[in-house]
Amino acid sequence: QFINATYNRFVYVQGQNAILSIYLKNGYSQPVNSTLSIRVLNYQFNFSTILYPGYDQINVTIPTAKIPQGIYYPTLNIYSNGTLQRQATLPALYVLNVTGKKPLSLVIVWNMHQPLYVEPNGSWGQPWVWLHTGQDFIWNGSLVGAYELQALLINEFNVSVTIDFTPVLLYQWEIILHESNATFTSNFGVNVTHDIQAVNFTLNLYKKLVKEGKVEVLTVPFYHPLQPLLLQDGYWSDVLAQIEMGENLTHEVFGIWANGTWTPEMAFCMALVGLYNESNISFTILDAQAFLPYATLVNGTLNPDEPIIVENNLGQRIIVLFRNTTLSNEFSFKFFSQPPQLTAQELIQQLAQIYMYNPGAVVTVALDGENPLIFNPTTGPEDLYAIYKALSEYQGQWLITQTASQAILTHKPVAIITNLPVSSWDLNLNYWNNGYPGKTEIWQNVSLAREYLVAYTVAIGANISPIVPLLFSKAPNSTSLINTLWNYLYVAEGSDWTWQTGPPAYGPIWFKEQALLYTSTIISTVKKQFSQIKIEKVKIDGHNLKIEIYNGLNATLHLVLVLTSSNQQTSFPVTLSHGMNKIKIKLLNESTQFTISLYSPVTPSEVGLTLIPINEYGFLITQYQFTTTTSSSSNIEFLIATPIALAILLATVILVIKRGHI
Repeated sequence: QFINATYNRFVYVQGQNAILSIYLKNGYSQPVNSTLSIRVLNYQFNFSTILYPGYDQINVTIPTAKIPQGIYYPTLNIYSNGTLQRQATLPALYVLNVTGKKPLSLVIVWNMHQPLYVEPNGSWGQPWVWLHTGQDFIWNGSLVGAYELQALLINEFNVSVTIDFTPVLLYQWEIILHESNATFTSNFGVNVTHDIQAVNFTLNLYKKLVKEGKVEVLTVPFYHPLQPLLLQDGYWSDVLAQIEMGENLTHEVFGIWANGTWTPEMAFCMALVGLYNESNISFTILDAQAFLPYATLVNGTLNPDEPIIVENNLGQRIIVLFRNTTLSNEFSFKFFSQPPQLTAQELIQQLAQIYMYNPGAVVTVALDGENPLIFNPTTGPEDLYAIYKALSEYQGQWLITQTASQAILTHKPVAIITNLPVSSWDLNLNYWNNGYPGKTEIWQNVSLAREYLVAYTVAIGANISPIVPLLFSKAPNSTSLINTLWNYLYVAEGSDWTWQTGPPAYGPIWFKEQALLYTSTIISTVKKQFSQIKIEKVKIDGHNLKIEIYNGLNATLHLVLVLTSSNQQTSFPVTLSHGMNKIKIKLLNESTQFTISLYSPVTPSEVGLTLIPINEYGFLITQYQFTTTTSSSSNIEFLIATPIALAILLATVILVIKRGHI
């Protein structure tokens, strides 16, 4: 009886002997003289043996020197006394011809990411950066996290990989290492001492691997934003700021300026080509299935397993490695949930199949670096070990592992394409923006918070979308109020909040609450700042209107004052120093009713998508109405009516305005 058969290798190069172990059962009570006949194509290999009662393991050697390249299912015939006793089909035999061929280049890109779990008050609202660095599984007798295990295994085996550490993950690692007394909103099971040691060990090991060239680091826009949606809403400067902040922190941590980027969620639009050029980014990783079928071929041959140039209508270019969607999904959803020997076999044999029809190609596998381990804590670690072990063993004649930059350097782009669609790995952007009320609420609050913040920024003469200095010991706050508020906005622009809110993820409500907490903090803080701008006194002196405005902010304000009466509307740029400011306006016509309005002089291009309409003067900060009394005196004083609060004035507007792309 035929039980099973296994080879000593998953793939053979022509000339290597295939050692085949055949497992049989002799049901007779005595030994049986037998002949095993194995046929591969027209080649037949015969082996004489004695099958003893019970189970037998027979090891035979099949020379592959004359077997052409291909995948074969050999036939096994078992003879006894010249009579055929049993016939079976053996497992697939993979044979490669490597003569005169370049090896296949495998580029593995791990996306290492966690959103910001620190709340505005500095407390940790979720523990996942701590736990996934130090407490996911037991490995070799020690408690380790997914990030730590990746570093340990890369260090152990002869492999080269590419990793994007999202700057928000690096930021949180640095916060853990620098804060003096971490606080948590609940008892999450964090072992502070152990996890701090794990973060320190893990980060230092990755730094070592980067210096050795085994790991190439990609940069990422800082808080992992959905860039096409931000660009669609007009927040171009925010995207550029997040890109630059990501580059800066990557350099600060690893000492390198990355020239490649991970595009968050592989959410791409053609506008990013120019922004990447402006940011000294030369390549990125995208999904083949999501983009290539819909792109326009300018010239060349559209081979997804080679570097490809993406060019915009201005002639600006980036290089893209398009991930092998099928193999990447195998990594994501299969390879980490099955026996490790099977994972290694399937990986190596799939790579061999690609080599057979496309030797010298670049096969890019790109996926989350921690999730397959986290979601498969029992099988995942052994599967990752098996993957790296197999790649290390099979590197050589037909297979090599390379970093993304190494692959681009050694493989000339085969095509130029343009007109890529706005899409993501999920084939669209619906996962983050599908009209679900919770997602809509997050996006609208981002827009509202940004509008308030831009108005405040322009009013105090600061830069819109600044590069925020990071203070690890005081996170998430920065060096000034304005920088802190912009950091809060960048946090709120991250992709995870809408990903986790509503369908199809239906994640914890905390993610929505975290986004709304940051945006509401921005809005309430700016409103409080604006409330310190007060018109204290107004006097008509002949044909002049004298206004006293108190600026309670510790900043010089640059505003537009608009005077409106029944027969006159006049606007004036005003500069308000800290304290009381006196302004004199010449009245051209007599009137008994006046409205004084103060605006931050923002422009539509600076604000982008608006929920509170802005007019030709900008964003309305505050407004006062007053009425004069008739008097023979040339000097008339009057009291100012109760100011109309900005939030009340515009509340109904906010309710009816909808986000442009929903």
